[in-house]
This record gives sequence, structure tokens and C-alpha cells, in this order.
Amino acid sequence: MKIVQMNLDDFGIYHQVEWNPPQRGLIVLHGQNESGKTTLMKYVRSMLFGYLRGNWRGYFGHMDICREDGSSYRIYRNEKESYITDGATVFHEEPSVLWWHGLDRNAYDQIFAIGLEDLQGFGILANETVRSHFFSMEGGIRMSVIRRDLLRRMNDLFVASPQGKKPINLLLAAQQDIDKKIEALAYDEEEFARLQAEERKTHVDARTVRVAVEEARQQLERIAMPLAAWEVYQRGCDAWEHMQSLADVAQFPADGAQRWRELEDKVNEFDLEITGMKQGLRTKSAFREEWHRWLSGSEQIEELHRQAAAWRETAQRVNDSEDAAVDRAFASSRLAETLRLWSGSATIPKAVDWQQAETLARKLHSVAQEQEKWRAAEPKPMGSAQPASDAAERTADGWQETGRHMEKIRQLLTVRQQTAEKLAWLQEGMAGTSHTYLALSVLFVLVAAVFGLLIALAAIDMRLGGCGVAASLLLAGIAAVYQGKRRGRVPQEEQRLSAALAACDRELSGLAAAEGIALQPTAAAAAWDEALDDLRRRYLDWHTRESRVSWEREQHVMYTALQQEWQERGRHWREEAARLDREWREWQQGSGFIHLKPADLTAAATNWRQWQALADEERHWQETKGALNQELVYYRDNGEQLFQLLGIRKECTPETTEELYRQWQQIRVQAEVAKEQDRQQEERQEQIDRLEKEKEIRRQQMGYLMEQTGAATAGEFRSKVLRYKQFRQYAEIHEQSETHLRLIAKNPAELAELRRELKVHEPKFWNEECAFYERKAAEGEQKLAAIAERRGVIVERLSRMARNDSAARLLQDKENGAAELERLVDDWLTDVFAAHILEAAQAYYERVRQPLIISRAGEYLERMTQGRYTLQASFDGHQLFAVDNTQRRVPEKQWSSGLGDQIYLAIRISLAEAFAKQIEPLPLILDDVFVRFDEVRQKEALSFLADLAAEKQLFLFTCSAETQRLARDIAAERAGAVHLFEIEKGTIKVGS
Repeated sequence: MKIVQMNLDDFGIYHQVEWNPPQRGLIVLHGQNESGKTTLMKYVRSMLFGYLRGNWRGYFGHMDICREDGSSYRIYRNEKESYITDGATVFHEEPSVLWWHGLDRNAYDQIFAIGLEDLQGFGILANETVRSHFFSMEGGIRMSVIRRDLLRRMNDLFVASPQGKKPINLLLAAQQDIDKKIEALAYDEEEFARLQAEERKTHVDARTVRVAVEEARQQLERIAMPLAAWEVYQRGCDAWEHMQSLADVAQFPADGAQRWRELEDKVNEFDLEITGMKQGLRTKSAFREEWHRWLSGSEQIEELHRQAAAWRETAQRVNDSEDAAVDRAFASSRLAETLRLWSGSATIPKAVDWQQAETLARKLHSVAQEQEKWRAAEPKPMGSAQPASDAAERTADGWQETGRHMEKIRQLLTVRQQTAEKLAWLQEGMAGTSHTYLALSVLFVLVAAVFGLLIALAAIDMRLGGCGVAASLLLAGIAAVYQGKRRGRVPQEEQRLSAALAACDRELSGLAAAEGIALQPTAAAAAWDEALDDLRRRYLDWHTRESRVSWEREQHVMYTALQQEWQERGRHWREEAARLDREWREWQQGSGFIHLKPADLTAAATNWRQWQALADEERHWQETKGALNQELVYYRDNGEQLFQLLGIRKECTPETTEELYRQWQQIRVQAEVAKEQDRQQEERQEQIDRLEKEKEIRRQQMGYLMEQTGAATAGEFRSKVLRYKQFRQYAEIHEQSETHLRLIAKNPAELAELRRELKVHEPKFWNEECAFYERKAAEGEQKLAAIAERRGVIVERLSRMARNDSAARLLQDKENGAAELERLVDDWLTDVFAAHILEAAQAYYERVRQPLIISRAGEYLERMTQGRYTLQASFDGHQLFAVDNTQRRVPEKQWSSGLGDQIYLAIRISLAEAFAKQIEPLPLILDDVFVRFDEVRQKEALSFLADLAAEKQLFLFTCSAETQRLARDIAAERAGAVHLFEIEKGTIKVGS
């Protein structure tokens, strides 16, 4: 089992921590004190074995594990709630019950979670839990559990103490009390004593008879052993007698029958193969004589076949060219008729400068297009030539002056409104002038008078009172001055604002008169806004009319310029068209196409070029026609020679050549097949010869085997084979009977006695003894019944002799108590015997297993100390020695602390390995176990643990910086062997 993921949702100082430990390699977790190492170890123990009683509040977490068989589980422990799930099923059992055969937390802490204080020495091997889980695993862990339960049941039934309170102790005490009470209730002491003695004697007699019955039953068991073994013994003896009768084949080779069967099968197999091969042999060769001519002419056939495609292509080319020549003549005649319409004569010009004609045609077409564009681009007059004049209209300067006046009037109206508002505010303030400063002045004078009165009455110090009078008078004077200044400043501001308002009114009146506005400066603001809006409309109308007149004047000047430019372009294009027309007529006279128009130039050029190309193709065909005919004659002559050589009477054509080649391909394949058949015929004959030799070798080996076994014939050999098989069957029966006898006899001594009994006596003797002891047991049972009956009579008489029924009740209670006591004693004795047997079995497993544990621990110690020490136990296993490399045995008392810790660590790791092999590997957790190690021992131990953790999960907790440094060095030397982590206040980080 390996831990895949730890989730510490709320566990001590860890909150919402998730960590995925590596699956292999030594995991070193370093942290200072109180960093969370102990809490993390507590988390692992709690996830595997649950929280300790009463110590579950506030702990939440879960752990993901992967078992050795690959199955994955998640263990949840949220306070009291705990369960296990594999994603599909939920389990409410504990992991130790499900998987680890009841391993408890104490045993886990002693072996798998080791701290310095847990290294308890060699005494750990005597711990009952460790012995049951780690030494007796071959016998089943339940063995020690059952023995422990038996001992517990024995202790629950009886304890060897007078003060014991167990059931048997209580029943014995109750019997003694009843005996005392019965004696006290006796009517006739002597008679009662005699009857009591007889009653006690019945118990003694019953025990004596019961012992005799038990002896008889034991004898019956003893007799049952030879009776049960007689048939087995007889079967073994019969088998032995048959083995003696077959002794002549006892030395028969064990594999002789197998070898004979293999050789015989091989010979038969060779015979079948040889017969089959001979049936397939032929008497004559598969190759035909007429194929020789074809093979001799193979190169000529291949060459003719290679030329066939060119031959066919040449012939097809000639035929196609003849057809094309006819087509060319027709097309050339049709094109010539068309060209004569443009040339005006029967002769078609041989050389024509079509490029010049195309250039002239393009230019003529371009000039015609430009003329069309010129005509379409004639300018059109826009608007009147002269703008209309208005004698009553004002000038532009006048209207611009009006715009400035409107802006000035708006500014003056704004200033006048602000000035009028300020003047009204001052006038309203003068009507209710504040007398605050005057009141303050009077108040300070009164304060000065109060200070003077206090000085006169000697209520305060004169200097302090003088200062108060002076300060009060000073403040009263300041308040009076400020009040006077305020009353004088308001009229001055009012005069200034009134003058500004009058100046603004005069300027407004002048501007209104200039623009014809019949309003006073004191008119309402709405009236002024309406007058200004009317003035603005007249100004904008003038501005619009002025813009239109200016635009019409500009358009007239532009039209005059465009008209002159248009007339000039028209004159230029007319001259260009006349020049190009003269050049086109000159080209017509020079080329011979006097009736050709520029619009038909493209068609005429195309037709002329096609007519010229047809003429060139006709000339080229006439040149190549002779060479192609000569090539056809060459192909035909070669083919006819080859046909004559092969004796083929057909016309030589490309088609017959292809047919000849196909026939040659068939003949060549048939010839190759025939050659291969002839070669296989030879190989088959060689194989038949080889098989004959192999068959002869096998026959010789069979003869040698017959000589070895002394058999003269094959039939005699087979008979010996059958006799040897019978011998082996009887030997197996004899061995089985011997094994059965050993199982019936539980030990060698009983086996020897059983053999002696079986040799000396017959079943009749044992049957007689069995009948005798059965009668003896039956007689004993009858005697027991008689004794019980006599005891009943005595008890009845004793009860009648009692004064009342108390004695009867006591006797009945005694009888019941004796029966219950006898039952409990039988149970106790059964448990004693069973516990003794289980203890012996467990001791056997411990004697076998403990040396293996010590031996493996010695190997670990030798690896941990680099070969300096190993371990050796005493014969009885009660003492442990460290053996150095000089073979000197060092007892436990002479070990140093560091060596002792190394030995104890090796023993615990060996115990963990034993648990892993028998049940399942569990993660190892080591907590600061290197405290008493020096640097050399620490490095050796770390290297050993890194090797051990290559396939296991091993955690090492430490607060030592030295251990962390050594682990870091090993991690640098061996990649992946050591993983470093740092624990800081409830966090787990990757170490550096």
C-alpha cells in the first residue's frame, strides 16, 4: 500500500493542505520544532487506524491510497464520521480489518512508525503482538487471536486463587457452603454421616469408573489406528509383492518407452513421406524440344516487341498525316477564297506587316474614341452672366458694421443687467444696515467696567484686572472704528455703479439709433432680444444674396475658359485622324489588301496566319513522308525474317507481332515451370534418399535400445515396456500407502509402532480387542448408571432424614452445582488443551521464522554499516550478537548507542519486510532516528534507506540540518533516490 495523496482539510495547524508524496524514493521532511512534523505523523496514524478515544474533535481530512494489486481507495475521517470508498462502493469497516488481518495501532507504531524512543531493543521480538503478526504468519494470524481468546476464556472460567470470583471458583465455594449447611441440618449424625460417606464414596467410585471408561476409549482409539491402516498397509504390501515379481524390469530406462515410441513414430513418418514423394515422381522431362527455337530467338522477339510500339506509332502517324493533308488542302482553299475578297486579286501576298496594320488600327480606333469623348465633353453655360443689382441695398461694409453693432449691444445688455443687480443689492442693504460691530463695542465697554468694579472691590489682582480693562477697551475701540468705515464705504460704491449704468445706457441708445432700433435702454430684455433677432435675419439675408452673386460671377469666367480649351482639343483630334487615315491607305497599297478596313483587320490577320501555317505544315509533311515509309519497310523486313525462323505463316504486322510476343511469354513461363519441375524432381529424389538414410539411422537406434534392454524382438521390447509401466504403477501405489501410513501416525515413534502392529497382528486380533474394550466401556457406563442410581437413593434417604425440606433443597442444589461444575471444568480443560496445542504450533512457526527475520536484519545491518557488522542470534533465540568483520561476537550490553540504534532499526525494517511479503507493504515512517548517529553512520543509513525506498514508500522526519544536508548530497549524487521537502508552520514545500 502506498499513500497517493494527503488532504489535511482541518488538522491541527494544517488547514486546506493538499500534498502528493512521491511513490518511490526516500522522502525527507525537514522542519524545526513546532513546525508540524508530529501533527503530520498523527494524521497518517489517524487516517489508517482512526482517532484515539476522545481525541477527534476538530479533525477533518482524507487520504488517497493505492494497494499492491493496483486498486485505489479514499479514506475519510471527519471527526466521528469515517468510511472508505473506491468510487463505486462505500465501506464502513476499518482498513486493518479489511486488508491487514486485524493489525492494531500499537503493532503499527512499533514496526512501521518508528521514533527514537520506539527503538526498544531486542525485546521487541518477544512482544506477543509482534510474534503473532510477524513470526506466525505462515500459520495464520488467527492462530494467535484464537489462542488469546482461549486464554481469556480460561481466565474467565477459573483463576488459581482462593479469592477468585470466576464461575468455577464460585461453584467450588458454593459446594463447600452446601456441605457445611447439610452437616448442620443432620437428624441422625451417625446415620447421616454414614450416608454422607457413602454419597461421597459414590463420587469416588464414579470417578474411578469414568477413568476406566476413558482408558477403554483411548484403547479403542489406539486400536482404530491399525484397523484404519490395515487396508492401506495390505494394498502397499500387495504392491510390493508385485514390484518384486517385476524386479527384472526395475532397471528399465525411465525414458525407454518414450524413446522407443518416438523412434517408431519417426520411422513410420519417414515411410509415409517416402511413399508420398515416390507417387509424385515422373518418368520423363517436362521441357518440350520445340521450345528451343523460341529460346534461341528470344532476343530477336524482345527486340521486335520493343519496336512494335514504334512501328505501330509510325504507321498510325503516316495514316493520320495523310488524312491531315486532305483536311489542310480543304481548309487552305477556304481561307484563300476569304483572303481574295480583301486583296482584290487571285494572288495572296506572301509577306504582310500585320504588326504595323494592327498599330495603325489601334490608333485609329483610339482617335475615334477620343473624338467621341470630345463631343460629349462640350461645356454647358450655368446661371446668368451678370448678377442683378439693387439700388436700395446697403454696402458690404455697412452690413459688416451691423454685425459688430449686434455683438456690442449684446455685451452692453449683459453688463447693464449685472450693474443694475449690484446697485439694487446695495440699496437694499443700506435700508437694513447691520449694527453688530456697534453692539460688540458696547459689550467690551461693559466688560471693562466689570473689571474696574472687581479691582475696586479687591476681588482680583490689580495687574490682572488692569490688563482685562485695557484689552476690553481696545477691542471696543476696534469694533467702533470698523462700524464707522462700513457706513462710509457703501455710498461710494453706489455712486460708482450709478455712473457706470448711465454710461452703458448712453452707449446703448447710440447703437440702437444707428441700427434703427426704437427701444430705450430700460426696455425689457425680451424686447431687446426680439429687436436683435430681426436685425440678425436681415443681416443673414444680405449675406446669402452676396454669396450667390459672387458664385455666378466665378462660374461665368470658368465657362469662357473651358469653351476655349474644348475648341482647341477638337482641332487637335481632327488633324490626328487625317494623318492616321493617310498612313492606313499607304499600308493597304503596300500589303496588297486594298479593300481591307480597320474593323476587319483582326479577322484578315487570323485567316492569313492560318493559311500560312497550313502551307508550312504541307511543306514539312512532304519532307518527312519519305523517311517514315523507309522506317516502315525496315520494321516489316525484320518481322518477316523472325516469323520465318519460328515457322509462323502469317503476315507480319504490329498486331501479329503483339500476338507472337504473347505466345512467347506463355512459352517462356511454361519453359521456366518445366525447368523448375525437373529441378524439383531431382530434389525430391535427393530428399527420398536422405529420408531412407534417416530411417535407417532410427532403425539402428531402435536396435541399440533393444540390445540395452535385453529384448530380442520389437514385440518383446513392447512387452517389457508394459511390464515396466505396471512396475511404476505398483511403485506409486506403494508410495501412496506409505504416505497414508505416515499421515495416520502423527510422529515417527507412532509410525514405527504402527508398522510393528501391522506386521505382528491380524485384523481379527484388533477386532477382538476392540470388542473387549467396547464391552469394558459399556460395563463402565452401566456401573456409572448404577452408581448414579445408588447416589440418588442415598440422597433421597438423606432428604427424608432432614427436619424439613431445606436439606433436600441443599442436596439438589449440590447436585446441580456439581453438574454445572463438571461442565465448566470440561470446558476449561478443553481450552487448556487447545491453547497448549496452538502454543506449540506458534512456537514451531516462531522457531522457523525468527531466524529468517534475524538473517534479513543482519543483511540490512551489513549494508547499513558498509560490511563492518552483521547479526547472529543464539540457538534458543533469546540473545543477539553483533559480529564484526573479524568474526568477533559482541553481546548486546557492549553495543554503542549508535550501533544499537542501527541494529534495532534493521530488525524493525526486517519485520516490516516480513509483513509486506505475507500480507501487504505499508509505508515506513521514521522520526529523528539518527540522533545518536555520527555523520558517517548518518550517511550510511541514508544511503541504505534510499536503496530500500527504490520500490517502497519511506518517510524520514527530521529537525536536523546536518541530516538534511547529507540527504541533499545523496539526492545530488543519485537522481530520484531522495526527495526533499520542508515543513513550515502547517505548510509542505519542496525543499531546495
